[in-house]
Amino acid sequence: MNKQIDTDNKIQPLKFFKKIPVYVVEEHNDALQFIYSAIGGKKLPIEGTTLLHLDAHPDMLIDRKLKGKEARSGRNLLPLLQIENWIVPAAAAGHIGRVVWLRPPWAKQFSDGTRVIHVGDHPATGLLRVDSQEPYYLSDALFSSNLLSEKAFTFTVAELSDVDEDRINKLALHLGITHPYVLDIDLDFFSTGNPFLQLFEKIGLYDRLETIFSSILPSDSDAQALEEFTELRESQLQELENLFEHLEKFGCLKLYKGPTTEIYKKVCDLVETVTEEAHRLGQTPDWWMIYAAGCTRDQGGLPYHISTEEEIKTAITKTLRQFLLELPPPVLITLARSTDDGYCPQDQVNMIQSLVLETLKEVFETDQPNLHYLNTSN
Repeated sequence: MNKQIDTDNKIQPLKFFKKIPVYVVEEHNDALQFIYSAIGGKKLPIEGTTLLHLDAHPDMLIDRKLKGKEARSGRNLLPLLQIENWIVPAAAAGHIGRVVWLRPPWAKQFSDGTRVIHVGDHPATGLLRVDSQEPYYLSDALFSSNLLSEKAFTFTVAELSDVDEDRINKLALHLGITHPYVLDIDLDFFSTGNPFLQLFEKIGLYDRLETIFSSILPSDSDAQALEEFTELRESQLQELENLFEHLEKFGCLKLYKGPTTEIYKKVCDLVETVTEEAHRLGQTPDWWMIYAAGCTRDQGGLPYHISTEEEIKTAITKTLRQFLLELPPPVLITLARSTDDGYCPQDQVNMIQSLVLETLKEVFETDQPNLHYLNTSN
């Protein structure tokens, strides 16, 4: 029987759902509320749950302005999260002890393998940071070699794409998923859009943003060198945020009072090109959307792969199904549609959702899905 330790250090058995609940959300960070509810209902342990995360995106960032104490504030954390940064704060609170990111072949934000990451508070600012030296974190200025109130979690990355049963079974065995765990699936795992590619496509805006938002990572892995890089990178990112916040408010940089840096000059050139193209199209630039696109442009940009119907069916009814057959039943299942923001194609999402729910029902004893997105979508 699954157990957890209560505040009196007595071992208490976990409770069980009669059938495995399935929650379908639109924005992926909305899945965390159901994980927290299961913890509150003693269906999941307070600490150390495994999250098995199938997604075209890791969702393993941290909001640069999130305080460690906010990450440890229970459900008060939930409104502070976005789709790309909801997992690590839950690990910082200790609730998630292991993350297994299963990725499609076209998603390569992390290299495959297992690593231990420490997450905690930056000693000077109290902001939540990690000790990982991987580009994913360095480029967002999230590195710190010194952490307070730190927690360690295990992070494993593996590709799930095979159709060969033996290789799928070996992967499942190698991962060693044990109860209790949460099965979390983003439907964009099966077909992945990039909502920023069509943003002023004629002038190649998405590629232009790379020269503005990208960073050259240090070759030296010495902690001091990484700290110095992180400080510089934080300054760059803050300047970019200030510039685009000004653009969103005024539509130009004439009244901008910040320093005339190299970044400022590059953004000025971009403003001229985008404004001209927007005028040609009879549009007004959405500068905050352009900023959001730029934030995804460092280290190669977002994955993009629109799958055929046949590819989707094979990935779900063969690969996913066979993989799930080799796993113990999860405590709960969360699905994210990710279509309103353009990551799972709107013309494919319902078909993908239907096939995934059908497969889950075949493999596990699932309850009727809770279609949370129907109550929250605009």
